[in-house]
Amino acid sequence: MWAQLGPEVELGDAMTTLGQLRVAPDGCTLDAENRIWVADGIGGRCIRVAQGGEIVYEVKPPGGLGVFACALGGESGTTLLLCCAPDYFENNRREAREAVLITTEVSVPHAGLP
Repeated sequence: MWAQLGPEVELGDAMTTLGQLRVAPDGCTLDAENRIWVADGIGGRCIRVAQGGEIVYEVKPPGGLGVFACALGGESGTTLLLCCAPDYFENNRREAREAVLITTEVSVPHAGLP
């Protein structure tokens, strides 16, 4: 196990299981310091995680948007791209056009090829 971001959960229906999570890892990307940026599907943030599970940095998008995927890219590999939407419920998002791509600069570039 590379990192544990909370206690193990007991599986049940979706809402019960989600209610037990402290972090819901969705998309992720590796940086050059062997840390992983993780989109937190329930926390409305993107967190940078060190091996073992320590959260060393977090980015929150404006307006209470959720973050569901992330990537490092750009010329120098230090542009953190966040795929954001108001929530993760597929039925709510199907007809709406509210998703956005938000970028911010970070100090450590991506590892390898994007």
